[in-house]
Amino acid sequence: MKTPNDPSTRRAEMRAIRWLSLTHAFGIGLFALLMAAFFWYLRTVEIDQQKQALYRDVASAQTALRRELRDDQDEVGLVAEEWITRARRSPAAASKAIEDFLARRASAVYLVLVDANGRVTWSGHARGVVPIAARMRGAAIADPAGAEALAEIRQRQRPVFTRPFSSPASDVLIELHAPVYDDSGFTGAAIVGYSLNRMLGGSLLQTIRDRYQLSIVDRDGNNLVSSSLFEIDLAHLSYELPLDPPGHGVRLRAFAYDMQPHLIDRSLVVAVIGLSLAILATLVMLWRHARRRLFAEYERDRLFTLSPDPLCVFELDGALVRGNPAFETVLGTGERRRRIERWVHPDDRVQVATALAQIAEPGASSASFEARFRARDPSRAALPIAGDDTLPDDTGTPPAWRWLHWSLRRDADADAPRPLLYAVARDVTERRNAEQALAAETAFRQAMEDSMLTGMRAFDMNGRISYVNRAFCRMVGFEAHELVGSLPPYPYWPPGSTEANREILARVLRGEMPASGFEVKVRRKDGSLFDARMYVSPLIDRQGHQTGWMTSMTDVTEPKRIREQLAAAHERFTTVLDELDAAVSVVARPLDGSSDQAELLFANQMYRRLFGADSRRHESLLAARDAELADGPSEIFDATLGRWFEVRSRQIRWVDGSAVEMLVATDVTRRRDIEEQEREQDRKLQRTSRLVTMGEMASSLAHELNQPLTAIANYCMGLSARIRARAAAGEPIPPDEMLAPLAKTAAQAARAGEVIRRIRNFVKRSEPERRRCEIAAIVADAVGLAEIDARRLGIQVITRMPAQLPPLCADPILIEQVLLNLLKNGIEAMREAPAGRPRVVTLAIELADGHAGFSVTDHGNGLSPDARERLFEPFFTTKAEGMGIGLNICRSIVESHKGRLWAESPAGGGCSFRFTLPLAARVTTVADTVDTADTA
Repeated sequence: MKTPNDPSTRRAEMRAIRWLSLTHAFGIGLFALLMAAFFWYLRTVEIDQQKQALYRDVASAQTALRRELRDDQDEVGLVAEEWITRARRSPAAASKAIEDFLARRASAVYLVLVDANGRVTWSGHARGVVPIAARMRGAAIADPAGAEALAEIRQRQRPVFTRPFSSPASDVLIELHAPVYDDSGFTGAAIVGYSLNRMLGGSLLQTIRDRYQLSIVDRDGNNLVSSSLFEIDLAHLSYELPLDPPGHGVRLRAFAYDMQPHLIDRSLVVAVIGLSLAILATLVMLWRHARRRLFAEYERDRLFTLSPDPLCVFELDGALVRGNPAFETVLGTGERRRRIERWVHPDDRVQVATALAQIAEPGASSASFEARFRARDPSRAALPIAGDDTLPDDTGTPPAWRWLHWSLRRDADADAPRPLLYAVARDVTERRNAEQALAAETAFRQAMEDSMLTGMRAFDMNGRISYVNRAFCRMVGFEAHELVGSLPPYPYWPPGSTEANREILARVLRGEMPASGFEVKVRRKDGSLFDARMYVSPLIDRQGHQTGWMTSMTDVTEPKRIREQLAAAHERFTTVLDELDAAVSVVARPLDGSSDQAELLFANQMYRRLFGADSRRHESLLAARDAELADGPSEIFDATLGRWFEVRSRQIRWVDGSAVEMLVATDVTRRRDIEEQEREQDRKLQRTSRLVTMGEMASSLAHELNQPLTAIANYCMGLSARIRARAAAGEPIPPDEMLAPLAKTAAQAARAGEVIRRIRNFVKRSEPERRRCEIAAIVADAVGLAEIDARRLGIQVITRMPAQLPPLCADPILIEQVLLNLLKNGIEAMREAPAGRPRVVTLAIELADGHAGFSVTDHGNGLSPDARERLFEPFFTTKAEGMGIGLNICRSIVESHKGRLWAESPAGGGCSFRFTLPLAARVTTVADTVDTADTA
């Protein structure tokens, strides 16, 4: 079933209206077409008649002009010789004949006679014509048109016309040149000048000039002369013909004037046109009336059909007569005779019945009411009413309701057999919901204002309080009715501050208070005071006009106390930082990381005293630290101040959350001087320790040196005795007998020299020097010195180390001192070793993790727990004659080389001292080892 809103239905209705309107339009168009065809036919016949008349008249004018010019051409050609002859013999007779010719030719304005050289010998002009200087007696024919014509008649030997040219009197002329010949040849010519204006004015009939605008044009269409002073922009009819003579492309052109017919001829046309227009107007008005009526009916039906609001017709008792589609969409199928109460919510039926009763009373014409009606479409429904399921809809679902505002209008026709009510309903559910939401919003805002901790106060431009919220009343202790409407001085102003508060209020009213707010003292109703911070903003109405000021007040007593405490804490913190011996600074770098615009955010007193308030010193110290590639603290020398600083830096978060850089520079110049002195003392102590060691080994060294020296003496004495014995016997000594003793003597001397070299290298004074050195060489020197005592005591020193060892980066003398001290301690520990233990001191070297590990192990009595705890303390010793500084110096030497020294107790007894040193470079370890043993 098609609905009124169906597109096909709408297209059918519009098609019917268009066809009905087109019947009237077709009649009007047909009548107008017939009248237009009739008038077109009349106009075409009239124009054809005018064309025929134009062609005849122009041809007649052309014939008249050509005939006149040809007659003159023939006549002048015949009498030219006679005129020239008379002019020579009797000028008076020639003048009379020429004047008669000019008088008979209205278009001729002058006549001149020229000789064979083209010079004027006689001239005559028509009456009223201004003479032309170029055609006066004695003048030469030199203008282009005249010279060209003279040349042409010499060649053609017959009269010719020149092309048109302009005269000084603003006239357009043509000339007729007639040659004269005798037995001697060309003797001259007669020249007649014609005015084209006179030619058009005198040679043509007046009737032709009245009906047409005649003009003579050149070959390019340029207008030379015209019979009318006014140009016709748009010609009704035009026609042109060539004019020869004079030739040269000259043409005669005619424009037909638009001649109006006489009134009697046009009366019938006017009557026909008037009647036609009257009939046409009548048809148009009928067509427009019918069209408006059709569209009015169509729009009325469409309005009823397409209205989004329910439209319906009721009887006075509320029975439905008719409803539009919107009525059916909102309330369901509109069954005839169904009463309106069937759709109304039970709680609103009394209201609807009252409205129907009021409009049914005599004299009543309209009524309105709002009520809830059952909705057909659940998607358009409001919330269902809880507990009301007595009115199910057509689908059996629980009813849902919408608020509708009804406007009723009673039929004004009192004679109607059955009075009707015309009703329109507007869905106001959204408005009702908006009102409820607005009420809820208002209640929420009021609750929010009452729950605010910030006091709000509004006053007008005169300072009269117009509003205070609950928080404001709670702060000051006054009720709202005690404050609203009051003028300064306000009851919460403290005593004695009225003038100051009046000044503040005046500044507020002038709008001079800062946006950051201001602090004031406020008195409570009980007389107590508190600190408050107020913020003021203009109060603007809907029209954009300021009506007063809005003030927010916050109790800042506690925040102010906390702020003062923070300020005091900040002052204490700043005091502590200013009293530090270190320079502390904080710098913020720009986003691009450049140091040119680094901002110094903080600098303590020490920084400002040393470097001033300049961030560049911060950057220079940091750059020097970075140049050393140090991750931790580093010591930097400041050449400007001549001081050493220990520089530490780290990234921190500033108070605004941005990343900044803090730098702490501590003056360590004095500490470095003390450390340098300590290092010098250590060097002296180490050398002293080496000298002490040599002193302790003096007897052993003397014994060690005595043996090779004694052997050398014995060898020398034996060799001397042998030489003397052989000398006494007179026998020579064979060289072989002398070489063996000498070789033994040299070996003993080398042995003594090696002992002396080792002693000298060990005890000589030298500056500490760390360099690449071979482990095997250091071990050999240390073992060589230690074996002197070991052999004397019958102790064996065994060395175990890889065949190939990487070099160390160390001071070889200091490492040799450590090894010798440990070996010497191990040898001395073996003096009182229990019987049965091996009398062996082992020096072992191992490689692991980039380090060389050294261990010196003896088989003595070992260390007691107390001795183990105090082993490396200065001046602690377990020997009766020891000084207690050897192991302490050894540990200092090892730790200065970034190594570690410690002691262990092996499972088999004795003691083992171990220390590690970093290698200069990593090498592959060879597993095989070499054992060496020397027995004293």
